[in-house]
Amino acid sequence: MIELIDPRVWPGVIALLALLLMARIFRSRFFSILIFFILFFHLSFFRDLPPRIPEGDSLLSPASGKVVLVDTVAENRFLKEEAWRIRIFLALWNVHVTRSPMQGEVAYQEHVPGKHINVLLPESADKNESNWIGIKDGARSALVRQITGAIARRIYSDVEIGSVVTRGGKLGIICYGSTVEIFVPKRLFEPLIRKGEGVRTGETVIGKWIG
Repeated sequence: MIELIDPRVWPGVIALLALLLMARIFRSRFFSILIFFILFFHLSFFRDLPPRIPEGDSLLSPASGKVVLVDTVAENRFLKEEAWRIRIFLALWNVHVTRSPMQGEVAYQEHVPGKHINVLLPESADKNESNWIGIKDGARSALVRQITGAIARRIYSDVEIGSVVTRGGKLGIICYGSTVEIFVPKRLFEPLIRKGEGVRTGETVIGKWIG
């Protein structure tokens, strides 16, 4: 059971158990129930269930949630070419573990400080704090961007430059509701998902390589 929960859960668990103990000491039934509910939600949020990774080499979703944008942009940070951009909104109840869409080596990583604007506002994707992870496997590459929100204020990365990642392997976690973007070279990739569709991290095929 413990291995199915991200280890970053424990500081919050300890703090909530301390509050629960205080509520019990002061015999506050209301606060005891409230803190117990928050504790349950906190444990649920940090769940880290192993994905059912499909066979093949198709690109997998790096996050669980809802696709809110599929377009093309000039990606000059890592790919340095025209790329498909797929943006996924993670609601509070979604799994917030981020996983690698492909196998390869982490060739780029950068943490960019920023604001904590509500992720439902369009400007949040450009202005919020984020962490960029570029993965390369021969001629193929993808760039994953973890973005904070108004509630999500902490990004944990479990990889560094030079790390070898498996397809569906863990990259890190964003604490509470947030957004994840993935950029893939347009000349090498064909998206298979559309705006409005739901995806699951490490399980949903979001596109296929065409080169």
